Order: sequence, then C-alpha cells, then structure tokens
Amino acid sequence: MKKALFLSFAVGLSSSFYAVSSPSSEALLSEQAFTKAYLKEVKKHFKDAQFKVKDDLSVEVTYSTGATFSTNLVNAYLRYSEEKDALEDIFADYIDSTKSARQLTEKSKLQVSQLRPVIKPISYIEHITAKINQSSDKKVPFPFYYEEINNELVLLLAIDTPASIQYVSKEKMDEFKLPVEQLKEIAKSNLDTHLTELGAKFQRIEQTEGSSNIHMFIADETYEASAVFSNYFKQQVKATFEGPVGLVFPNRSNVLVVPLNDETALYQIAMLAYSEYPNLSYNVSPFAYEYNDGELKRIQF
Repeated sequence: MKKALFLSFAVGLSSSFYAVSSPSSEALLSEQAFTKAYLKEVKKHFKDAQFKVKDDLSVEVTYSTGATFSTNLVNAYLRYSEEKDALEDIFADYIDSTKSARQLTEKSKLQVSQLRPVIKPISYIEHITAKINQSSDKKVPFPFYYEEINNELVLLLAIDTPASIQYVSKEKMDEFKLPVEQLKEIAKSNLDTHLTELGAKFQRIEQTEGSSNIHMFIADETYEASAVFSNYFKQQVKATFEGPVGLVFPNRSNVLVVPLNDETALYQIAMLAYSEYPNLSYNVSPFAYEYNDGELKRIQF
C-alpha cells in the first residue's frame, strides 16, 4: 500500500599509546563533553583527515580520498558510564577501529560508507531459503548476513547505491575485514546521517472528527521501519512525545506512533496494521509494539 493510501486509512593498540587525561576522580562526563574529548583525542592520530561532530555521540570523519565514515559513540558512552576509569581504553578501542577502516580498499571504503541496516520479518529468511532450495539437491543456507532482533524480526545489512539496494553476503562481510559490531554501528550511523539530511520527522495525522494523537514518521518511503532502531528515531520520539509510545510498522515505509496511554489510538493503529499487513509489499510486522527508549516489546491485546 502506498504511503498516501495508508495515510488516508490512519492515518588493538595498548592504551598507553593514547594520552588522555583521565577524569576518574571527577564527575561523569556528559554526552557532549564525552564527544568533544573523543574528537580531541582522535584528531591526534589522523592528521590528514577532517572530523566533525554531527551530534552528541556522533562524529564524522572525511579522509583525503573523499571517503566519509561516521562513528557512533553510544556504546562507547554506555561502557564509560559503567567503567568511568576506562576512558583511555575506550577511546583506544574506537581509534583502533577507525584505523582498521582506513586500511580498506577504495571500493570497500565506498561500500562501507553506503551500508544501511534493514529490518525484515523472520519469515523473509524462511521464504527466501525455501525458494532457493526448491531447485537444489542439497540444503543451501540463506546467502546474506543477518541476525535475529527478536522472534519476529531480523536485521540485515545492505549497500545502498543510486541504482539499487544490495544485501550484504557473509563473504562480503569477511571481505571488509572489520568486526561485525563495527559494521553494524557504521550502518546505523550512516542511516542517522541519511535521516538527518532528509529532515525526517513525525507528522500528526488529522482526522475528520478532529485532532488525533496518531503520528506518521516521514522519511524516504524506504527506511522508515528500519529507522525505528536508529538513534535519530529515538531522538525524534523524545522531542515529539512525553513518555513511552506504541507503534506499528506493517511495511518498510509506514510507521505509525501514538502515546502509549492513548488506548483508543493504540488500538486503532494496531487493527490497521494487522488488517492491512497481508496486502502490503515489503511488509515487516502485523503487530503493535511498546517503544521505550529504543527498546521494543510486543503488545498483547
């Protein structure tokens, strides 16, 4: 179902090499201060690169070749929050990862800069695997890298080019020679950058009977559902709603969000997603979820 129609329905170096002044005896750094401290340190190791703070816990690096990568420091900050005395080690680990990324071939650098996270239903894996094995004498595994988010959803990585979206194979993941966790963080950071450049936002759905608490997330009709797992989406939720929200994403381009305490609106979007899911292309989930600070929990009615 097109968005317009859906709208109408709803609506590894040693840390000793990294001289960082340790704040172990001081208060915990804020996210902004942590980002600035990392930027100051990483610049010492990349004299020919340009760094820019995109947001708190998000730093972009552009090499002399023109290749651009984003470093998401959310996990680093979470680790620092639990291990305040390990600031030097945390920075060292991330700087080593940045150095590893720099060693990629130009083709791989470009592809890594085009990585995006894509959310699919687990049935997608089952369907593709069954289709492949229809004409095979032996059992062939699913050809692309993926991991389960929960019992219903999986995360894939895709290379988004102007001509196509290509899912990343397990062999390609090995070819990048970067840790899987780092590639996932790069993909998510790339999506954050993409959403920021688009100015993706929530749009309230006005109904004929008056005001509504239903909001639709507007981006590019491709990554709306995948954006649910991004830092950008989390920030937009916090800026738009007070407290936890309920949401549905029946397909990749339609995400509806309501305050969790609005039971009428929540039931409305849940029934809409459940009823329309079978008719949608690129479908994701027929269920409604509680969304709280980036975490999803299936809602049982």
